[in-house]
Amino acid sequence: MVKLKEYYEGRTPFFSADLDHYSENKTQPKASLPIFYNPRMVVNRDLSVLFLSTYNQMYPIKNFCEPLASSGVRTLRYLNEGIGDYEGLMFDINPEASKIAKQNIEHNNLQHRAKVLTGDAKLLLLSESRGKRFDYVDVDPFGSPAVFINAAIQSLVPKNGLLAVTATDMPVLCGVFPRVALRKYGGISIKAPFLHEIAIRLLIGLIYHVAGMNDRAINPLISLSTDHYVRLWLKVDAERKTTNKQANQIGFIYYCPKCMSGWKVSLLNSKSLHSRCDRCEGKGRVAGPLWIGNLYDKRILSNACELYRENDFVFEKRAIRILELMIEEHNLTDNLYVDIHELCDLHDNRPPKTGDIIEALRNNGYDVSRTHFRPTAIRTNADIEYIAKTIEHINRASE
Repeated sequence: MVKLKEYYEGRTPFFSADLDHYSENKTQPKASLPIFYNPRMVVNRDLSVLFLSTYNQMYPIKNFCEPLASSGVRTLRYLNEGIGDYEGLMFDINPEASKIAKQNIEHNNLQHRAKVLTGDAKLLLLSESRGKRFDYVDVDPFGSPAVFINAAIQSLVPKNGLLAVTATDMPVLCGVFPRVALRKYGGISIKAPFLHEIAIRLLIGLIYHVAGMNDRAINPLISLSTDHYVRLWLKVDAERKTTNKQANQIGFIYYCPKCMSGWKVSLLNSKSLHSRCDRCEGKGRVAGPLWIGNLYDKRILSNACELYRENDFVFEKRAIRILELMIEEHNLTDNLYVDIHELCDLHDNRPPKTGDIIEALRNNGYDVSRTHFRPTAIRTNADIEYIAKTIEHINRASE
């Protein structure tokens, strides 16, 4: 018998495996838990509730599916805290998890809005959507989501479908295992100062290709990178012409370790496919093919911020800080983020305050923002050489 413990997230009580009992030395929860639950993902679920509520106000949602539900905490929070009269369907291959998810539904008096099935997520996504497809599918696995993407996209409604995808296999997406990244995500990962952006773009690239095979177009709404995972929310529509046009958003990211320059090139622009840095002639590293297009929808972000402020007692304060940084950087994602500390290490400089760098760049006519990807990084349309010179000037002025 599984030893259970009652937990709370937001306004939602639920039971899951007792982490103190099953986790050695209270470390990161393992996949071997009899019922998996990771309390460190609470901000992930906070943002998920905010984004689903916001999306539902724009494109009404009647039903959604969580194919890897475990104890069902995510679905429970959608139903308890989200804005909308939608219904949720949960799957889990673990009979014990399904049993506890059903108990949690009853514990929250949600029997009329939620249902749990036991079985393989891929098969159930396809079979349970045959009569009525889902408006929203939330794929949140332990590890890579790649094997679930095709079934998830096929189970979505043809118009205004919402897909959320989490990936926690960060060593693969961040350049430790580039061959595995090529096998699972269709593109090579590299180690670079902006490696988490590469991870996001590799995952979007995979979803673009799978959606395209199903004559679907994607529109990335939110791209989240925090802690030990990346997560995406994408609008998916049956639009063959649009997905053809989006082909120019698939390309490569080049990174020059010699000067820290980074740049994107469309796969369709074959004349620009090279691996030498235009600034210093250094030999570049190449990541991709991957998505080189937009990462955010400002309207979704702004509405989610408003919703947070109306219900700030429910959500973690960290959630609003992430949202505000996303809004700040949303129109600068054509520029890869620059890690100030790594740039200073390259030039043997002392890192000044990030705010001082931002102010100096803006005073000289450049667009610049912070980024939620990394607290020591900025996005700007200033080139890497000018940023480095700006840092040197700030340091000399402070001596």
